Amino acid sequence: MKTNQITRGAMVCAIYGVLLFLNQQTGLMIEASASWLFVFPVLIYTAMSGPKSGAIVGIAMALMTFLLGGFTTWFYSWTSLITGYVYGLGLFYQWRNMTNFLICLVFSVLSNVCTVVVWSYLFGYDLVSEFESFRAIIPFIDMGVFIILFVAFLSLLQALCIHLVSLMICIRMHLPYHPLTPISQQKSSKVVGIVSLFIWGIFFLSQNVIECSKGVLDIIMLIWLFDCALLLYYGVIYFMYHSIKHNNRQFSFLAIFLAFVPGINLLWMLMGELDCLFQLRKKV
Repeated sequence: MKTNQITRGAMVCAIYGVLLFLNQQTGLMIEASASWLFVFPVLIYTAMSGPKSGAIVGIAMALMTFLLGGFTTWFYSWTSLITGYVYGLGLFYQWRNMTNFLICLVFSVLSNVCTVVVWSYLFGYDLVSEFESFRAIIPFIDMGVFIILFVAFLSLLQALCIHLVSLMICIRMHLPYHPLTPISQQKSSKVVGIVSLFIWGIFFLSQNVIECSKGVLDIIMLIWLFDCALLLYYGVIYFMYHSIKHNNRQFSFLAIFLAFVPGINLLWMLMGELDCLFQLRKKV
């Protein structure tokens, strides 16, 4: 390792140590609410210095965790270090954005499955109370479906945070990266629109007309909820496209924020479905 690599390695280790210290001083607030922050020190260093130097610094950070963290911190930080190291390799070798994002998503899913399913008792998760509060919004949802949705969407949000913040860091530090596809070039899929009609039809028939076993109903509900999320995504893209087209930056925020408001987001799903079926953005 060269002198500048050693210096940079010492700096990112110091940053990682500060994160561990702040985590302890704030009552484990970082690992409880934003454990993905542990990803970035090793991610940045690996992207700048390569796999060998990144592995050495990653091991040093893992050893630091023994001094400045407890059992839960070990788990959160080590999974974050692995994720950051592999993502840093993706930036160093110029992998595609989708490849890097899927890497984050896979590691986030594995981490959250272990946290929620295996170590939920040790980590203090009360799934029953979380489930009851969620059931107040969607009363027909099952506990097993709730756990799968909780893990899936929490992992998706973590992966998005890591991916987007990493690209911002690359821009600020002038590191090579693949730019994101502009909103104007994001294409909707007619196949998704047609398949969504069948999914929604099967879902409503299974709830009111067709008698199905509990396991089949859970599978249908999962597919329907994931389809809702996909249509919601296309709806956000549709409204953001129009806000950019008409140079209305204020509505860009609302296009994302209102997608999370129950009731209003049904309009977003509808516009996402119509955009998929009729390719509305190509006609304007």
